[in-house]
Order: sequence, then C-alpha cells, then structure tokens
Amino acid sequence: MLRILLWAVLLTACSRTPLPDLPVLHLDNFQPAVRAAIENAWQAAKAAPRDSAACGRLGMVLHAHQQWGAAEACYARAQALDPDNFAWPYYLGVIYAEMGKPAASRQALERALKIDPKYLPARVALAGRLLEAGELEAAESVYRDLVAARTSNATVLYGLGRVQMGRGQAEALATLRTAVQQAPEFGAAHYALAQALRKAGRESEAASHLKIYEAHKLDAPPLPDARIAEVLALNRGAAHFIRQGIDLEAQGRLGEAIQAHRAALDAEPKSVQAQVNLIQLYSRAGQPLEAEAAYRAAIALSPGSAEAHYNYGVFAFAQKKLAEAAKAFERAIASNPQHAAAHNNLGFLLDSLGRVKEAERHYRLALSNDPGYRMAHFHLGRLLATQRRWPEAIQELKETVQTDDENTPGCIYALGSVYARSGDIRNAVERLQQARAQAERYKQAPLVAAIDRDLAAMGRSGIRR
Repeated sequence: MLRILLWAVLLTACSRTPLPDLPVLHLDNFQPAVRAAIENAWQAAKAAPRDSAACGRLGMVLHAHQQWGAAEACYARAQALDPDNFAWPYYLGVIYAEMGKPAASRQALERALKIDPKYLPARVALAGRLLEAGELEAAESVYRDLVAARTSNATVLYGLGRVQMGRGQAEALATLRTAVQQAPEFGAAHYALAQALRKAGRESEAASHLKIYEAHKLDAPPLPDARIAEVLALNRGAAHFIRQGIDLEAQGRLGEAIQAHRAALDAEPKSVQAQVNLIQLYSRAGQPLEAEAAYRAAIALSPGSAEAHYNYGVFAFAQKKLAEAAKAFERAIASNPQHAAAHNNLGFLLDSLGRVKEAERHYRLALSNDPGYRMAHFHLGRLLATQRRWPEAIQELKETVQTDDENTPGCIYALGSVYARSGDIRNAVERLQQARAQAERYKQAPLVAAIDRDLAAMGRSGIRR
C-alpha cells in the first residue's frame, strides 16, 4: 500500500508544470531610488519564492520600470502559484502587448476575463487585440456588448468605428463622429473619421479632421485602469515623477506638481528636465526666488538648454524684468535657432518697446519654423495693422481663426476690427457678429459687451449692419 501511495505522489509531481524561475537581475545601471525599490521587492520574492503575492509584487515593480521580460517571468510564476488571481494574467496581457506579442497578449487577456468578465480595461484591450488580428466579427461583438452595457466611451466607439469600416458598414461615419464629439482632441479617431469621409467622397470634411489629427496625433482620452494605476504607483524613476508633475499641472494642482518634480530630483539630482519644468511651475505658483534658483540649477547642469532659457524668459517678462527676459530669449534662440516660441516672445517684447522692425523679423522667424504658430500670426497681424498694411494684416489674422477654441472669439474680433479700420465695413460687421456668437457660446460676457459697443458705434455712424 505504501509503495502505491509513493508511486502516486511521484506521478503527480512529474505531471506538474515546472514553476517559472524568478529572474536574475542586474541593477547597476538604475537610478538609486529605482535600484532600491527593485532590490527590496527582489529580496522579498527570494525569501518567499512560493508566495504568489511576493513574486507578483516583484513583477509589478519591474513592470513599473518597463522591465518587461523580467516582469513577465515574475507574473508567470505568480500565476502558476495562484491561477485564480485576475491580476497576473491581466498584467501579462498588458506587458505582452508592450513586448509586441499580440497573440500571447490575447490569450492572457482571455484568461483574465474568465476570472473577472466585467473588468472594462481588459475587455477593451481584448477587443483591440481581436481587431489587430483581423477578427472583425469577434471584435465587433465585444465592442457592441460594451456599448449595450453603457460602459462605452470614445475609445470603445473608435474601436467599433474601425471595425465597421473594415466590414464596410455605413454606420462607421456616425460612430466615429460620436467618438470625436466625446473626445474632441482624440487624434487617432479624427484620422479614422477622415479616412471614412474620404471613402464617402467628402474630401473637404476629411481635410478638416486630418488637420485636427496633425495637431493631436498622440492625444487620446483616458481609460481609467485601477490595476495599472497600482503598478505605476510603484515607479520611482525621475521620468515617472516628471510625467506625474506635468499631469498635475494640467489639472491646476501646482503645489502637487512641484512636489512631484522635487521627487524626480530626489530620484535623479542631475535631471535637467525637472529643473526646467520647475522654473515655470515656481513662476506660476508665485515663488520667484525658487524659480530663479531652478534656472541657475538648470543652466549649471546644461548651459545650452534652450527650454531653461525660454522658461526663464517667460518668468522674467512676467516680473517686468524686460532686459533679463530679452537676454534669456536670445540665449534660447542661440541654443536652438528653430525655437519658434522664443522668437515669438522676443518679437512681442521688442514690439512693446517700439522696436517694430526687429519685432516683425522675429515674428516671421517664428512662423518660418512653425507655420501654424497661431500667436505669431496674431501678433504679426496686429503689428502690420498699426502700420496700416491692411491686406497683410488681414491675411495673418485669418490664419488665427481656423481653430475653434476659447481663443477664437477674440481672434475673430481682432480680424473684424482690422476690417473696420481698413474701411471694409461689410466684412467688419460680418466678422464682429460672428465673434459675438462665438463669445456667447464660450460665455465670454466682457467680449460680448465690447463687440456690442463696436456694433452700436457703427450703427450711430450710419453704418447699416
């Protein structure tokens, strides 16, 4: 009997799939803070090699620092130890996509969704893998389930629209239009919509969406993912903290943005980008001494940093230190002659000092390096108008009204005012009325009042609207 039991144990042991080994790591080239984070997780996993949480945690730390191959080994071991945990196959699905292994990513995501069928980011990711593989019917089924469950967003609609295009379905246009309405700066969705419009023979509409795509190629709506947020929170690299700081600044959380950049400097004291960003963060936060200190630190690390000089120039101009601002912009241009913003700002500074010829030259240099630079067109148009060069001024200001955003009403108003000064009253009234409608749409009451005064003045002068 004992012999039979021993034989059964041996058969069971032989039938098991060997556990993937923990990776061998070489940490010499990591930043100190990153090295410490990985080392701590690695030691914990080696101390408890059959603990799925410890092995998975090491994978998450490696994943957070883009160490895909090593993270894969950890996640695979964690999954083997705890096959019912959603996190490990899901994380494998995410990193396989990063590693350019779409088939493996799909298999891992399918495994994860058997454990938790409702996790939205996993469902969206799986639909994407199916779409990439050309399995349009299967991808459409996932996307339509998401729409039916009212969990869809612009990303889901974009994917569904691409499937519909691939299957030759006419509703692709409506789906993609809804996607860009929900996310107006979703570059890829604008591109797909442009392709659908071209296919329908609507070239002019397609061109307008391609223009938006060019301005927002890398922009996409966020898809909240609590699982990936857990991974990213483990990142201790300077680049991660800088990205975090930039996101916080965009949300208006300046104090937290500064803290994130200080954390970047703790991780990498020689980070030029962190100091460069801190110049303008401290400036916006009303901390001039700290802004100056960040500038000194940035140029000590990189004397030729055009962005450091440019950010300091913006700060100095706001502080009404015009000579320092001019010098900083000149240094930015010396480091990078193609720096359109530095040319534009130096032009504006010179314009304010009455040095109009030099100002015009810098505005034109800004536009030669960035033909679509809206503010350079605007400033050049205003300068030309002061010289009564009406056709040139009008042409420059026309370039500023192509985009529809909160700045557009003011740009149209400026264009209408130049038409009025040039004596072209018909176009002046038309543009002012257009500016008023736009200003009302953006709830810009002071601008609406100013336009009304101008239109009333035209009426008192006997000019018919």
